Amino acid sequence: MPLQEMYYIAEMVVGVAVIISIVFVAIELRQNTYLTRKSMADQREDRMGWLNQALLLDDEFRTFQQKVITDWDGLNDDEKVRATQLGQQMLTPLLNELVAHFDNHLSPNEFRILKWSLELVCNRPHMRRAFEFLRPAYPEEVHKFYDDLIKHGRRHLSGREASQLLFEK
Repeated sequence: MPLQEMYYIAEMVVGVAVIISIVFVAIELRQNTYLTRKSMADQREDRMGWLNQALLLDDEFRTFQQKVITDWDGLNDDEKVRATQLGQQMLTPLLNELVAHFDNHLSPNEFRILKWSLELVCNRPHMRRAFEFLRPAYPEEVHKFYDDLIKHGRRHLSGREASQLLFEK
C-alpha cells in the first residue's frame, strides 16, 4: 500500500474520531445541563421544605414569621435583624436562579415557578430589606426584574387570605 493511501486513510480515521469526540462532548454537556437544573430544583425544594418544616413544627418560628409578615412596624430592632437574615436566606437562592435564567440556564417551566415564588415574597418587608442588602451582589438585570415585581407583582397574602386559598373548595 503506497504511503499516499495510508495518509488518506489516517486522515479519514482522524476525521471520524473528531466527529465522535464532538458528539461525546455534546452528550456530556447536555447531561451537565440536566444535572445543574436538577440541582437548582433540589435546592428550591430543600429551601421550601426547610421553611415548611419550621412553620409546621416550631411554634415560636411560626409566630415570628406571622409577626414579620403582618406587623413589621411592631418588631424591635433585634427582630428586624433576625427577619432580614431570614429574608436573605430565602432570597439568595431565588436570586441565584434568576441569574441562571438570564444566562439561559432555566427552562420556561422552571422560570414560571421561580417568578411565582418571587411574586409571593417580593413585597414582604423583610424580603425588601434583604434585597436591598443583597442588591450590590447581583447584576443590573436582576435589579430591574425584582424592582418590576415589586411595582407590578402581587402583594403578599396575609395569613387569613392564605388560609382561605388553602381551604377553598
